[in-house]
Amino acid sequence: MKILWTAVVLIFSISVFAKDIVELPQEELAKESVLPIFDRPVVVKSRRVVTDGKFDLNLFGGLALSEPIFNVTRYGISGYYNTSENNAFGILYVKNSSGLSTYAKQLNTQFGLDFSRSPSPNYAIFADWNLKLFYGKLSISKTATVNTTFFTSIGLGQIQYTHKSYPAAAFGFGEKFYFGSSFAIRFDMRLTASQAPVPFYDSTATPGVGLRTSQTAPDPGAFSERMTYTTVLDLGLSYLF
Repeated sequence: MKILWTAVVLIFSISVFAKDIVELPQEELAKESVLPIFDRPVVVKSRRVVTDGKFDLNLFGGLALSEPIFNVTRYGISGYYNTSENNAFGILYVKNSSGLSTYAKQLNTQFGLDFSRSPSPNYAIFADWNLKLFYGKLSISKTATVNTTFFTSIGLGQIQYTHKSYPAAAFGFGEKFYFGSSFAIRFDMRLTASQAPVPFYDSTATPGVGLRTSQTAPDPGAFSERMTYTTVLDLGLSYLF
């Protein structure tokens, strides 16, 4: 009997409280997203960096991240003409530093293999196309923003080795961070593909000729070739005018 009376009391209580509907003002309800509030909204809305019809000049240095034998450092210059806010076309020139990598020097010390006898990359030149996919602004304070552009790059050109030049293609992406309307810091990551000589010479093909210091240095044209892929990272300063 007690259980029955308890059930009746609970049902009566629910029916009483169900009649009370709580209503809140629409402006006080939570929303899925809210718009940021800036002290200077004009700075956020306006496009400060206009590239259409302008040139930009770039000086940079970088590293060949996947190069095992030769010096990984490089430096260069590039120039582009911006045909619109979405496209830029230009020329890219890169000079490879001379010398060997730390790994190649260790091989010389331990095994007497002198890789300076192998054909090494000298420089590269590309016709490059930048497709600007995104333009935005980063807020670094309540009153200041940094303009940024993210782009992809496609290049066709050639890489010059000690004795021969090879057709090459480069694909990658990059980003610019503008400080003002002209100067920017530019990052580039590219994958370069081309035929290239294999730095390991097969001394069994010609006895007495090889990479060892006790042997005769091979002719650069005697090295076999293969498709080579190199990942490079460049950092530089860009000027828009």
